[in-house]
Amino acid sequence: MKACHNFLIGCLVALLAPTLAFTQEEYHPAVYTYNEGGSAISSNVPLNEINTHAYRHFQRLFPAGTSNEYWYVSAEGYQVSFQMGGLRHQAFFDRHGAYRYSLMYYPGKEIPRNPGDWIRVKYPDYRIDVVTEITDGEKTFYLVKIVNPLSIKTLSVTDGKIDVIETLQNETPDSPLISLLSYP
Repeated sequence: MKACHNFLIGCLVALLAPTLAFTQEEYHPAVYTYNEGGSAISSNVPLNEINTHAYRHFQRLFPAGTSNEYWYVSAEGYQVSFQMGGLRHQAFFDRHGAYRYSLMYYPGKEIPRNPGDWIRVKYPDYRIDVVTEITDGEKTFYLVKIVNPLSIKTLSVTDGKIDVIETLQNETPDSPLISLLSYP
């Protein structure tokens, strides 16, 4: 269980670290684009600088139906953001092109049955809002944002275990956040 927790923390750090470490130049990189047959691939470096192993692993793991593919190269490795099946995805590869993990973002109504049922039982007064599914190819974790009129919680869900990562409370029922939430 400790290994699962460490993996989740590693994923969160990996998600946040590149964002926090951007310099102004990195934040607005040049964009290189290659178009062939209606599908476009963009990158922050010339496309011949993308590791061929990373590109091949990406093609094997996500074989068809991707669009809006954008490769980002950094000191940590390779990240590709893309759309597939109408959902936003990200895949991460190390500097040698080996697959590390991927993320998929989707609305709460599309959460798989088991984690969705576990959350609904434990938090019956909340609505599942947004889900981030994290997988390393062997293990899958879910970061789930749940809401009710008085608070928002971020949960970590794996193997039937639910941990609260963050709780945000509204100070009053008249808070502007309450009016933005479309809670049924």
